[in-house]
Amino acid sequence: MRHFPHFSTSLLIIGSFCVNILIGCVLETTPESPANITERLIVLLNDPQPETRRTAALSLGKINDPQSIVALISALSDPDAVVRQWSAWSLGNFEDSLPKEALVGLIQHVADPSESVRQAVVLALRQTTISKELMHVLAEAYTISTHATQLTIIQTLAQFEFPFAYRIFIQALKSPDPLIRQTAIAGLGELGDSRGLLVMRTHLLQDSDVGVRAEAAFRLGKLGGPADEPALRQARETDPTPTVHFWATWSLNQIGEET
Repeated sequence: MRHFPHFSTSLLIIGSFCVNILIGCVLETTPESPANITERLIVLLNDPQPETRRTAALSLGKINDPQSIVALISALSDPDAVVRQWSAWSLGNFEDSLPKEALVGLIQHVADPSESVRQAVVLALRQTTISKELMHVLAEAYTISTHATQLTIIQTLAQFEFPFAYRIFIQALKSPDPLIRQTAIAGLGELGDSRGLLVMRTHLLQDSDVGVRAEAAFRLGKLGGPADEPALRQARETDPTPTVHFWATWSLNQIGEET
């Protein structure tokens, strides 16, 4: 509303929390302990107003008190996408101290209907130490997942260096979505598996998408050797796009060819 907006009591309370926590209190008042503030914010995660729940989830991520983890896991199922997004972000802030049940909760939401939530999950998982067992579960879900979930799975797998992900990346390179293919090439590059070099050369010269070809050229420069020079020279000489030409030239320099 533009005139005389109505603020709920919960919003006023949480606004006070944010001022004290994030900005600092101007008035000389006795500060509440972080534990008390966390408890009150956890209660506000169940407020009927989505704006209040959103701010509570964000604020809990700023405080980073472990007692909020269980509540944030529950908030991953909030009907409001922004609440789910901030809950995932907040859980990611716990990094290596995040318990298994929270990791499972994040993995379950790689299939969230909201793209912003899915991306928040990817970023959160990237900050954690996740077990091979859980990542296997995620990888096995790729084949039976929707297109949007497949992209999130590949983006997540590309953040880690689990050797079993190789076959998922190879499978993903058959996707009609160029972003999935490009992410799969990046994932192969992060793995550093020499089997991926032939795949990269093939996509450098044959893929229809410039982003995929450029990614392949870049990764060959990071991982490749003399055997990759012919494909890179061909791409430099024949690819119609300046981006691929640039990365092919860069990679040839990295490998050692004089230009």
